[in-house]
Parts: sequence; C-alpha cells; structure tokens
Amino acid sequence: MTRRAAIWLVPLVLAVHNAEEAIAFHRFLPRLATSLPGPLRTIEQRLTFGSMLTVLALVTLVGVAVALWSTLRPGSRLALWSVLAVAATIALNVGTHVVSAIEIVRGYAPGLVTAVLVNAPFVVYLLRRAARERWLSSRALLCTIPAAVVLHGPVLVGTLWLAGVP
Repeated sequence: MTRRAAIWLVPLVLAVHNAEEAIAFHRFLPRLATSLPGPLRTIEQRLTFGSMLTVLALVTLVGVAVALWSTLRPGSRLALWSVLAVAATIALNVGTHVVSAIEIVRGYAPGLVTAVLVNAPFVVYLLRRAARERWLSSRALLCTIPAAVVLHGPVLVGTLWLAGVP
C-alpha cells in the first residue's frame, strides 16, 4: 500500500467508527445517565443526539482535512505529523472505548466494535509503518502522544462546547 493510500485510510476508519457511534448513540443516549459517574453526568444532561452528530461530523472533517493537506503538500512534515497525530488520537480513543466498556457501562458502548476491530489494527499498522520507514523522526512520532491527549481531551471538550453542549 502506498503511503498516500495509508494516509487516506485515516479519515476512512474515522468515518466508519463515527458512523457506528452515530447509529448506536441514538439508542444509547437514554441509558447514558445511569452509566456515567457523577461528574460526567452534567455533560451528559446537556448532550443531545443532534450535538453528538455535529461533533462526529466535525471530527470526521478534521481527518479529511489533514489527509488532504498531506496529499496537497507531500513534502510537508507538519502535514504528515498532523495525520499521525490524528492516528495517535484514534489509538487513544480505542483505549477509552475499551476502558469505558469494561469500567463504566459494563458492556457495549457506541463505537466499541469498530474501535477494536478496525481502528486498533489500523493505527498499529500505520504508526509502526511510519516508525519503521522513518516518515518522521522518532522524537516527532513520540510528540504525537501528547498531541493525542490534547486532541482527545481539551479539543474534544471545546468541540462539544461549540456544538452547543455547555
């Protein structure tokens, strides 16, 4: 597989995963209040299906945007790093799905199936390939980890806020 094709799989696996979340979340939303620990219930009370769809669409568009940027600027290390930072964020998201399924909802949560069966194998492949083929320096690759924490934490919370979840 070419590097370009691998890069374009990032928004594709993100879209597939977000589609599973969108489909399953509608049924899951009413159960969410009883599943979440206290501090997270305040966010859940303001979360609507529409705002969740908005966030999923925005997140998918970010994946498309960084893949497009990397395609249009194939020599840009920052564009490539951004794609890999999104991939690292997908990896972190896999972990949060598994932990929440085990510890919080004690069963299926929207996105769990694609997180485990699609996203996890893909990001392992992509990040290992990027390291093996030295797409970026080891230090730059390691820097995708804190970037993933920021993207999956404060940036996601900010996106929820922009989508109308105070």
